[in-house]
Amino acid sequence: MKLKQNEIRKLVLILAVTAQLMGCISTRGQKMKTEDLSGTYILETDLKYKALSNDKNYSSLELHKNGTYILNKAAITFTPVIEQCTYASKGRWSVVAGNLIEITSEDHYEKQQGFEYDLKNENKLSQDSLYIQVVFPTDFHPVHLNFTFNHNNSKSIKTDKTYIVLSKSQYLRSAANQVAFSLSANFFGAPLSKSRTTFNIFFEELIDTKVNNYLTITLPNFDRCFFEFEPYNGEFIYVKNSNQLVWQGEIWQ
Repeated sequence: MKLKQNEIRKLVLILAVTAQLMGCISTRGQKMKTEDLSGTYILETDLKYKALSNDKNYSSLELHKNGTYILNKAAITFTPVIEQCTYASKGRWSVVAGNLIEITSEDHYEKQQGFEYDLKNENKLSQDSLYIQVVFPTDFHPVHLNFTFNHNNSKSIKTDKTYIVLSKSQYLRSAANQVAFSLSANFFGAPLSKSRTTFNIFFEELIDTKVNNYLTITLPNFDRCFFEFEPYNGEFIYVKNSNQLVWQGEIWQ
């Protein structure tokens, strides 16, 4: 039976980690059950200002008995901030071969609210142009806006502006037009992020641009917390003992 690439990757990682830690694993016998490992694990770190860390701004990892997890962010208490996100990621967890936990974030099995949008079509201003207005819930949206028309990459535009005016003759067909809209993270000048880089809002919306030439796209839930959400797909966490986990080079207990 031919294994898929993702299955091979998982198998190799499991074998590598299991072999490296065989001495510790063999002393504890069979793998632990979900109910034995559920609880809240606090990140033990020497970072004084954990909340300002670029790659480990976490406080704890909650493993619930129902098979869900929450990776909590460290709270910023020493300075006022506009918006704080309580968690970095959430999803499902399970115990796999050996003393390993596997986590998969919710974006891999359900549609998150941040992708929800409302599209309003109107007819106004110059009939030679297509107007697009994108509305975010806050001023925080470090992204590029990407539009592709009629599945033709040569008829596409990438911009930082939330209001654009396009020539119909240059980008569109005579009447019915298919529009795809996505966002790509703009990390220019920022530290390396663990969050997603691309957000596909819709792949195909059929617009009669002869009737409607002014599009307003509202993203009511595309906020900082959705933008900074950290995706994990088959991420492994080593169970050191019943009270300690090893993940991202750190001890959680």
